[in-house]
Amino acid sequence: MLTQNIMYQALLDKDTSYEGAFYAAVKTTGIFCRPTCTARKPKKENVEFFKTSREAIINGYRPCKVCSPLEKLGETPEHIRDILHELNNNPLAKFKDYNLRSKGIEPNALRRWFKKNHGITFHAYQRMIRINSAFKKIQNGEAVTSVAYEAGYE
Repeated sequence: MLTQNIMYQALLDKDTSYEGAFYAAVKTTGIFCRPTCTARKPKKENVEFFKTSREAIINGYRPCKVCSPLEKLGETPEHIRDILHELNNNPLAKFKDYNLRSKGIEPNALRRWFKKNHGITFHAYQRMIRINSAFKKIQNGEAVTSVAYEAGYE
């Protein structure tokens, strides 16, 4: 049986074993989160717990922008899948903050998602894709200098 104390401790510990068991809502901000949310933790007296996201919404809370409690856990959001697809088709593409914003993607949210799900930043991922693509071309016999320039290295 989940008690207030157990749920609050799970929230503080960001305990993944409680993912999906409850949602924590913060009275002072009007936001509800997953138990694993990385946002700053509230005082115990300011937290209300719900079994479902629906209950939290009915009680006037909105979803957290950090942990996105309405998204399916472990599923790559569509806008990120689109970016990954573009990078797979063109490993030499460079997405800067401006490019991401023009696609309606907040760069900080993308960075946080990559860091949380893959342990690296989006820009590090782009560099790795570009380097791997260049290395494969070199392995296939292309000249190192031309591959380096083509990949955006000077």
